[in-house]
Amino acid sequence: MNSSKKKSNLKRDPNFKSVFIVDPIKGERIHLAKLLKQENLLIITFERLEDCLKQNNLIKTDLIIYVLRKGKNEPNKLKNIKKNIKNLHFIILTTTEFSEFKIEEFKGSGFTSIHKANNQDMVKNFIYTLMPECQAAYAEDSSLGAS
Repeated sequence: MNSSKKKSNLKRDPNFKSVFIVDPIKGERIHLAKLLKQENLLIITFERLEDCLKQNNLIKTDLIIYVLRKGKNEPNKLKNIKKNIKNLHFIILTTTEFSEFKIEEFKGSGFTSIHKANNQDMVKNFIYTLMPECQAAYAEDSSLGAS
């Protein structure tokens, strides 16, 4: 059996969303991925923005979380991405290294859905706002434990 043919025949479930996390610090990437883990949410982590935006990625993303890090993941790297990718949802997570991020500058350069988060809880809230179907699955799970 040829596995590449098998993969190409798979249809994507519209309720299933994918999120790419870009952070050069492995432990932080994994921690954020665990925090965001949901039933209808596939989370894939990357060290560099270039890796997650490669044209040969089999999985297309619905949202990119870009964690700012001095000397590695800086805001200027976002300016060089292609126009069609700027139509994706972006959440920029600031850190103590980069607390200032001028979101208006990026909105003016073609990003249609870019949001600034100061902490991981804000990231989670933005995901639920941008992809409400993910919140519905989470709300059902949490209501079961409340009784």
